[in-house]
Parts: sequence; structure tokens; C-alpha cells
Amino acid sequence: MKKILLASLCSSVLAAGLAGSALAADSELPSLIVAPFSGDMTHIAYWQPAMGEGLCEMLITEMGKLNKFQVLETTQLGALKDEIKMGEDGWVEQSEKVEKGGFAAADFMFTAKVTRFGNKETKVGLGGFVPGSLGNLGVKQTVSDVRIDWRLVDAANRKVIKTGSSTASQKGVGFAVDVNVTGHGGGIGLDNKEFMESALGKATVTALKQITADVTPVVLPESGRHKQKAGVANQQAAAGNAAAQALRATPGKVLAVVGKDTVIVSLGSSQGFKTGDQLNLYETVDTKDATGAVVFTDEKLVGEVVLQSVQADRSKASYSGNVEIKAGWLVKAK
Repeated sequence: MKKILLASLCSSVLAAGLAGSALAADSELPSLIVAPFSGDMTHIAYWQPAMGEGLCEMLITEMGKLNKFQVLETTQLGALKDEIKMGEDGWVEQSEKVEKGGFAAADFMFTAKVTRFGNKETKVGLGGFVPGSLGNLGVKQTVSDVRIDWRLVDAANRKVIKTGSSTASQKGVGFAVDVNVTGHGGGIGLDNKEFMESALGKATVTALKQITADVTPVVLPESGRHKQKAGVANQQAAAGNAAAQALRATPGKVLAVVGKDTVIVSLGSSQGFKTGDQLNLYETVDTKDATGAVVFTDEKLVGEVVLQSVQADRSKASYSGNVEIKAGWLVKAK
């Protein structure tokens, strides 16, 4: 029964992770991964990785309620990768398969270490209270303690945003952690009624709720990942602007004179120009050597033209001055 419940929980978490990835593109919330909890072997002799995964899944559930993060899947990455591999191996229709490279990236990571997790039993003898054969009666009390030290970290630059420690204690029925934790996720989790109804389960839930309460008011800085993306985008935009400005700075020529007030120039939309742009018009005077080769060209500003009809590599422009324009004269962006 436990295996069935665990499989159901894993399926639910996997589905939630896939749904979260689909929403990540439209969400303004920063993304978060919750790493499996580690344990302190010096204090928890029976610590197993399965316990860390079970606690991680419980906190994923709590973090998902905050509406502060877009929580990403972490404990079922193997199943997600298997789904991709099934498509690559041809087991899934090509139009239906999940492509590699679609995973959302994390802005922040939540990591935690459990330093106390278990039950303590105290026996109180009542030998002097009941006479005769009942003199050996006693009372057994079970106290469960949980302590979790945690950090909220920027995933891109490793900067610690917030640290904290959550502790909880509960009296009641014990839970045999060393016996019940087996397999993936083990007996630690929301699906295990025995654990959830035990003192240890109740203490664990209290500790996790305390963590979410501590994380809720944290003012998150802009994540390093977003800064990196913004930096790359700004660099690309700056490079694009510089290239566009350099292209616009390239001079063109008067290709033809259609009439006294209309000319065709060799600049168009490919150089970043549009209808209505104004260009300076320059008369060119060439100085030639004895062989007739041009050795120097003077440029004299004589007016301006306004683009009326723009094509990719040329434009029709209007001229309102009194100078008689000639083909070969230069035009430049103002």
C-alpha cells in the first residue's frame, strides 16, 4: 500500500512540475529549486538519502503555496529525462515527443540540512506507587525533535540571500524512522499516514511551516540569472545600435536626377532609413592628377533632401533648393 501511495505522490509531483514548466514562460515569479535535504550522520545515525528526498517533497508542497516562486521539479528529474529519452528512441510520436533543452532554469535554490530528527523515549517508574505485584508499573513518554538549518541561495552567483533555523518538538506516538524509510522517498512524506499522525510527523510539518513563514517576507533581489540575461541583451542591443549607426553613417550617392525637385539616392531601408528621413546633400569636386585619376575630393554642403519613397537599397527623395543637382553627388544622414 505504501508503494502505491508513494507512486501516486510521485505522479502528482511530476505532473505539477510539468505544469509549472509550461507556466514559467508566462510567470513573473522567480523560479526556485528545492534540493534534497542532507542529514548530519553524527546526530542521526540512521539518516538515509530517501529521508532527504521525502522532506524535500514536503517542502516543495509548502513552497508551492506561497505564490512567491515558480517551483521547479527536482526529485523526479530521472523520470523527466526518461520521458525525453523515450522520444529520442522513437517510442513516442515525433510530433508528440518532449524535446531536450526545454527545462526551465532556476533563479534561486533552497538547501537545508537536518541536524535533529527522531524520537526520544523517557520511562518513568512507578514502583513505589502501586503495592504488591503491580509495583513495576511505569509510564513511557515519547518526544520527537526536528531541527532544520536552511539557506536561500542565488543559483547563478552562489550568494546567500537568507539563512535560518527551524526547530519543532512534539510529544506523542513515536515513529520508527530507521525501519520505515525505504526506497525512493521512503516512509517520510505526505502520503504516509503513520508518519503524518506520529509526533515526529507533526513536528516535521511544524518545522516546515515555520520555514515557509520565515521565507514569505523575504524581499528577493533581482536574481543573478536575470542580471546575466539582461547584461547579454544590453550588450546585443548596444552592438546592434552601434552597427545600425555605423550603417547609417555610410554615405550614399545620387544615382539619378529625375527632375529639378526629385532625385534617386543609393540609401534605403537596409541602411536603416525610412520615409520622412532627411539627408544632407553634398556637391563633390574632384581633383585629378596628370593622368586623369582622382587624387582628392572636396565635399560642399549644398542643402538637404527628404526621403519620400524607400526601398531596400535606394530611395526617391525630394529637393526644394535652387542648386542644380548632378548624379554622383553624396548624401549622408543628418
